[in-house]
Amino acid sequence: MNRKPFFFISLIALSALVLSASGPALVSPAAASALTGYYNLFGHEGIGTVGASLVAGQTPPVGDYVPNGCRYINVPNATYGQYYLRYPLHLPNGVTITTVSAFVADFNLTGTMYVHMMSRPWNSRQAGTDFAGSIGTSSGAGGDQTISRTGITTVVNNETTEYWIDVLPVNSANPGEMCVYGIQVTYTYNGAFLPLIQR
Repeated sequence: MNRKPFFFISLIALSALVLSASGPALVSPAAASALTGYYNLFGHEGIGTVGASLVAGQTPPVGDYVPNGCRYINVPNATYGQYYLRYPLHLPNGVTITTVSAFVADFNLTGTMYVHMMSRPWNSRQAGTDFAGSIGTSSGAGGDQTISRTGITTVVNNETTEYWIDVLPVNSANPGEMCVYGIQVTYTYNGAFLPLIQR
């Protein structure tokens, strides 16, 4: 019996079966050019620290509202730059910061809370640089507010630079009238490598 034609036909049939089964799996969906991520901090993660106008001194006391964890600097009649709530940022290297939002409460008739987005080279004695300017709560008792800075294009370089958010209260006799519920940093990153991971 001549087995060559049978072997040849079997080989062709097997090849067609493999190609038909594996063909669609080789096609990966197109990856988004950029993906969006969010870095969130609870209000009670804020660290009370001395501000630039005092240069040095004792760490200020902080207070928290229960159960929402809204944190405030517990020092009455604080002026601009005396005390900060500091929120360190631990963002992935290479991402682009696009928006910073602060979720706050401001029930003080005369006070304002300011949010500064800061960076500085590692091992530096610099006070830090505002990489996106500052934003503040509305004048008067505005209640619960979301204040945001959009259009930021800062690219994170963790090898050379540290990043953080400072919240500065300018309050009156009742410091608990202004507090921070949380901070959110929106960033984008390149998603072109995801199809390779999904395979």
